[in-house]
Amino acid sequence: MIGLRTRHSFAQFLELQEPAVSIVLLSKYGVAHLALTSSQLLFQLNNIARGLDDRTIMLVLSEVVSTARDLRSRVNPKYRFDERMHDLTQCLLLDGYAIESQKLIQTDPSVGEAAPVEDDLVEALRNCAAPRREEIISKINDSAQAFRATPPDFNAALVNARIALETLAADVAADVAYFFPNPAPYDPTKWGSVIDFLRKCDEITLEEERGLAGVFGFLSPGAHRPVGISQDQMTRLGRSFALNMCWFLLKNRLAKRPS
Repeated sequence: MIGLRTRHSFAQFLELQEPAVSIVLLSKYGVAHLALTSSQLLFQLNNIARGLDDRTIMLVLSEVVSTARDLRSRVNPKYRFDERMHDLTQCLLLDGYAIESQKLIQTDPSVGEAAPVEDDLVEALRNCAAPRREEIISKINDSAQAFRATPPDFNAALVNARIALETLAADVAADVAYFFPNPAPYDPTKWGSVIDFLRKCDEITLEEERGLAGVFGFLSPGAHRPVGISQDQMTRLGRSFALNMCWFLLKNRLAKRPS
């Protein structure tokens, strides 16, 4: 599924075109009753992009990718098109899609109809009581920003994702300690101590502790050197691991937390 960040980027990309171009493009794939005005064009396009069903937005994006040269010819100066196309391309990569030979291809076989885990994670964080939820969300966004930078900063993308995971795990441990009778001491600044504490308190299993440790190792500097996989795909994989583990820790805690 195409996430919210990509939909926002797509709206910014379409804003470069004359309203008539966007109306015809969207109408071609069944988006009816469009009335775009220049004064509120970005706002209107953003609302449309957010509301498109998965099939429609994939069809529209596929045409945009296959006709990028024509769309670029309509924009001056050209750097505006190039910058917005770069951002859209990187956002699509984060969602598990790549552009190859003017075609949009799925690079992650796990991508399905469900909302991207990042969208669900950020929403769940905003609705939970984690003390540092805003810091965690900020680091998730910083990770995506580093991935989308020109040139991309893949190391920063992984470092920020790792910090988000560390911070959330420490907040979860603090909440477990609050409710757990006579909790054993642990060091909230050390990853190994935090996940060991969570296991000893039966918050996670031994297998889950090993999984968390493995992801953290993958995210550590020097541990994600690509072998037969492009660096952007390797970075996306590591970031995806981190966000999925954040999602697991948060939902697991919410399920186990005393009322």
